[in-house]
Amino acid sequence: MYPVSQEFQNKIVDNERHILARIQIDYTSPFLDQSITVTANENANVSYPQQTANNVQNPLAKYATIADGWVLGAREFGLAPGPNELETAEMGWWGSQLSGPDGSFSAPYPKLTVEFFPRPILRLQAVGDSKWGEYPVDFVIRLYGSDDTILHTEVVIGNTELAWEKFLDEPITEVERMELEITKWSHPGRQVKILEFFTSIQETYEGDDILLIHLLEEREVSEGSLPVGNISSNEIDIILNNESQKFDAGNRRSPLYQTLKANRRIKAWLGIEAELPWTWDDFKQYTWGNLKNL
Repeated sequence: MYPVSQEFQNKIVDNERHILARIQIDYTSPFLDQSITVTANENANVSYPQQTANNVQNPLAKYATIADGWVLGAREFGLAPGPNELETAEMGWWGSQLSGPDGSFSAPYPKLTVEFFPRPILRLQAVGDSKWGEYPVDFVIRLYGSDDTILHTEVVIGNTELAWEKFLDEPITEVERMELEITKWSHPGRQVKILEFFTSIQETYEGDDILLIHLLEEREVSEGSLPVGNISSNEIDIILNNESQKFDAGNRRSPLYQTLKANRRIKAWLGIEAELPWTWDDFKQYTWGNLKNL
């Protein structure tokens, strides 16, 4: 259980209280979906394309290369991680081809491919390397259905964002493969460095979206009753508002079509309204690093 303040303890047991709830569901979590496979048509000596589908958008360090240079003694630099460090050291997909004087690549262009079971795609993204400040400038994203049918093509020219993204007007359903083909990079003489490409579907529900939360939680006694310890068997039942019919399994226009499956990861929070130790004016004047000192 997370530690809470004394104010929370007082309000949660008060005779008059207003309990707030929040539910977060990962419908296509890359950590649970074993159908996701990531491949690239080119790789540097060290490259981890599979990390472009793990919801991590920032590398652990500014990884040193011969082409990019390395400032000895600078704390932000680091050596590329080994295969046994993939869970803790984010690097992403690094290509092998170096961009030309204007940042352009030559054919065949660096291409990243993600394959998975059929699902809807709501958002497109291509995230560059925040440590090096590099990103794709000209690129194409293609969505494929069964039998290599192209369902959607997104052509981007002149991008200036480190983390490019676009929300589609309507979800593209029954997508089985995504491709990212990069023709121009933000810096000359560099290879592609993509941290994130696959867009997992995660939704958060609050307020009227939640109709019921029933939580059965075991409380641990001060001392275990068994020599090997106690077993906790907590349960939670959740009912969400389906007025829009987005949770109907056969609704092809739903953004969740083909993702309503068992064993999805769910997080739930219960809380109360608390009086913050700062005002909105304080928030505008201080950074997050200073807020902890208020």
